[in-house]
Amino acid sequence: MNDSLRLYVQKISKLPTIPIIAQEILNIVDDDLASINKLENIIEKDPAISAKILSVANSAFFGYQTQSGTIANAIIRIGVNNVKNIAIGISMMTVFIDEKPIGTVDAQYQRIFKHSLAVGMVARQLSRELKINISDEIFINGILHDLGFMVLNRYFPQMFLNVLGEFRKIKCLLEAEKKILGFTHADIGMWLADKWNLPEDIIDTTLYHHTPLLARSNQNHVALMHIADYITTKNVFNITETDPDYPLDMSTFDILGISENDFNEIETTINKEILSDEIFN
Repeated sequence: MNDSLRLYVQKISKLPTIPIIAQEILNIVDDDLASINKLENIIEKDPAISAKILSVANSAFFGYQTQSGTIANAIIRIGVNNVKNIAIGISMMTVFIDEKPIGTVDAQYQRIFKHSLAVGMVARQLSRELKINISDEIFINGILHDLGFMVLNRYFPQMFLNVLGEFRKIKCLLEAEKKILGFTHADIGMWLADKWNLPEDIIDTTLYHHTPLLARSNQNHVALMHIADYITTKNVFNITETDPDYPLDMSTFDILGISENDFNEIETTINKEILSDEIFN
C-alpha cells in the first residue's frame, strides 16, 4: 500500500462490512436440494436484491423467451451457482448506496453497478466461448472487479469528481486517477477485497484487471477479466460518458490461447448478445 492510498483509507471512519445476506449465501453447501431451498429463502428476505436477480434471470443474456416471476424459477432457469454469485455480488455492491444520496453520487453508482454487471456477463460468456471452466465463478469476479470505484464514489465523492474532471482534460482515466489520487481504483478495490477476506481470485482480478502481466496467480481469471472489461467498456456499458482509454494488453491472448482474429470474432459475437439486453438501457 502506497502512502497516498494509506492516507485515504484511514479517512474512512466506518469500514463497510460484508452484508449478512452475502455471508449466509457463502455458507451454503453447493448443489443439494436443501441448499436450493436455503438459497431461495435467504434471497427472498431482501426484496431489492430479489428484484435485481429476477431482472438478470429474465434478461436477453440468458436467452429465455418467457419471464420468471420467482426466485425458485430463476434458480432452476440459470442455475444455483449463477444465482448464488449474482446474489453475493449484488448484495456486496448495495453497501455503497448512500443513505442520503446526492444526485451525482447516485447516478455514478448506477453507472458503476451496470458496468460491473455487464463485465460479469461478458466474462462468463468469454469463458464459455473459450471453454475455460470457470464460467460460474468468473461472474462474481466481474461484478466485484471495480469495487474501488464504489469506494471512491461513496466515501470520497468530491475527489472522484476531481478525477473525472481531470479525465476530461487528459482523456485517460487511469492516468487521471494517478495524478489526482496517487493510486488507481484497482488499488483501493484490492484493499477492500483483502479486508473482506474475499477469495484470492477476486483479489487478483480486482487488483490486476488493468495490469494482467503483473499477476502471478489466477492468470486465466485475470486475463478473462482484462478482456471482458475492455470489451464492455468499448461496446456495452462504461462508467464514464466517454471512452476512458483503457489499454488492451495483448499478452492476455497468449494466456488464453487465442489470436487477434479470434478476439475480434468473439468481440463481435458478445456485442450482439449483450447489447440487446434491456437491463443496460
